[in-house]
Amino acid sequence: MAGGALKYRHLSRKSSHRQALLRNLVTSLFTHESITTTWHKAKEAQRLAEKLITLGKKNTNASRRKAETIFFEPVRLLPHLFTTLRERYLERPGGYTRVLRIEPMNKHYDQAPSAILELVDGPKDMRFLMTAKTLVRERTTQEGVRELTAKNVGKVTRFRPAGFEDLEREVKRMEAEAGNVRSRKAAITSVDEGMREGHGERQPWVGGGRSNGK
Repeated sequence: MAGGALKYRHLSRKSSHRQALLRNLVTSLFTHESITTTWHKAKEAQRLAEKLITLGKKNTNASRRKAETIFFEPVRLLPHLFTTLRERYLERPGGYTRVLRIEPMNKHYDQAPSAILELVDGPKDMRFLMTAKTLVRERTTQEGVRELTAKNVGKVTRFRPAGFEDLEREVKRMEAEAGNVRSRKAAITSVDEGMREGHGERQPWVGGGRSNGK
């Protein structure tokens, strides 16, 4: 209707091409849990992905038929939607996906705003991983965990099954990884110092080859 509010973004495509694009994006999203695309495409695909998860939570014959018409690979993805994702989001009232702005993907060609579209509470949940990384850093400071971080912990674990356990597991993994990095750096520093101390001294394995007794 002329003068009415914009209901959706056309994405510079005909209706059929636009629908095919969005179907392809949500198929990739439900396959990989996270995709990178332009901001506008991510926002439109987000709307369709939210509708699909709502269909999965309804779990009726009608909702299955509707979801089947959207996925490009329904045989593979319908079981995932109506089992794994349905159970994951059963207690969540909404907000099953998240769009995060990132730097433009094609800096040399255009400056179109880019974004990551992801399924929340999944293995690739960026906010969950960022919160775990922040906890690792702040737990080593004198001030301890900040109030803002504590609030973020509540947000990323509120509807996630075994949320606190998963977060602590991720924190311990990151701490172990950070410890391994520090150990490698310490070993490299030790070797460098040994080489500097021995600079100018002839080492048995440096030059000259094996002694022939002459």
